[in-house]
Amino acid sequence: MEDRPTTVYAILGSLMSGPRHGYEILRTLEEGLGAVWRFSASQLYVLLKKMEGEGLLDSTFEVQEARPSKRVYSNTPAGEASFLEWLKTPTDHVRDLRFEFLTKLFFFRNLGIAGGDRLVAEQIGILKEIKQGLAAKRDSEPEPFRRLIYGFRIATLTAWLAWLEDEAAIFGK
Repeated sequence: MEDRPTTVYAILGSLMSGPRHGYEILRTLEEGLGAVWRFSASQLYVLLKKMEGEGLLDSTFEVQEARPSKRVYSNTPAGEASFLEWLKTPTDHVRDLRFEFLTKLFFFRNLGIAGGDRLVAEQIGILKEIKQGLAAKRDSEPEPFRRLIYGFRIATLTAWLAWLEDEAAIFGK
């Protein structure tokens, strides 16, 4: 899977239910994911152009009688496949959980796609492995400040694991 920013996948996800023009994409993202992160109009239009150039999106002009024409975007088969592959893949880095993982949960629920519970279970497994590795490093670390940092990272993982098991597991169904 090609590594792309979460914003690219969010745009693809916003188009899974059908074609939209730029403002509709932005509104969809703000309504659904505004509590997770913000998306600017300038960022959106730069990404739309880039994604079209990469073959992830197609666009057409929609002529309106009383208003200016607008460009309407839709996923290509490659864009749809890329989105679905990303959606079903756990997040590799703890630092990306807040944006990437929550965005994935949103789209599982919003689009009614099965497999959210499997994603949560796989994410729990990955985080448990990371936590075990950090605990081993902490236990063998002689330098107090580094042990402190490992302890901080372990505490962060512990909180994520509790949240995944208590709240996200239910949401992923």
